[in-house]
Amino acid sequence: MSYDDKFYGFTNDEIFGSIMQNKRFCKAIIQAVLPDVNVVSVESIDTQKELGTKSDKQSKSVRLDIAVKDQAGNLYDVEMQVNNNHDIGPRMRYYQSSMDRDTLDRGEPYTSLTRTYLIFLCAFDPFGRGKLRYSFHLYDDEDKSIQLKNNAENIIINSKGSGSSGADLLNLQKLMNDDKIETIGVFKEIQTQIQEYNDDPKRRNLMRTAELRMKEETAIARREKNTVKVLTATIQDLSPNIIEPGELIYLNIQSVTFSSNSKQSMTFIILSHVFL
Repeated sequence: MSYDDKFYGFTNDEIFGSIMQNKRFCKAIIQAVLPDVNVVSVESIDTQKELGTKSDKQSKSVRLDIAVKDQAGNLYDVEMQVNNNHDIGPRMRYYQSSMDRDTLDRGEPYTSLTRTYLIFLCAFDPFGRGKLRYSFHLYDDEDKSIQLKNNAENIIINSKGSGSSGADLLNLQKLMNDDKIETIGVFKEIQTQIQEYNDDPKRRNLMRTAELRMKEETAIARREKNTVKVLTATIQDLSPNIIEPGELIYLNIQSVTFSSNSKQSMTFIILSHVFL
């Protein structure tokens, strides 16, 4: 399939971001995921909001796909996950901690932590159980009636799953799978809007450019990761007495492009040897 024929659906980054910036569409999608929660009118929507530790530039920052705040003060982070990197648990843990750190000011009590909902829309089943919706809270290991109420809920929507009777959630699933929505309503409107985006030559060009850029960045990251593995193995082979099992090696890789018209680059590798 050529780029001219390709359909960019809801899971595409550009499409997802554009749809979720519409407050009515955004509220409908969140409400479909949280049928038991009264999602109050959306107050603000931030796309690609970056969170991180300002005092420690070595800490890994987080860029939230869609950060939403409603008029009741509740926070929602909606993430689109297309590729299964087998890191869903640690990823959600880090995103949750970043959200919490960003909402509590110095001196405030922990009870002031905002209620948060971390929602991952996945185009795959991270657990292989076939469920459409997974919801997670903290419970006692032996007595599930004892819940650690931390005002946080993590939800995963598996677009390949089944088992829901909620019409809105099923429509969201169709949206993620590019299946036709027959029922008239907000999800039908969203699908119509997505088709209009695909019919717009300027938007298609933006989506195509963004897709190519992402593929290039992924390829660069993969090459750098392989470089780390090869270099580490080489150092261990050449200097077995320097690097012992259990020690940590940090490789800081920086690629520098010679000129704006050249794709040639040189990789500088800084080795930090840390003894445990």
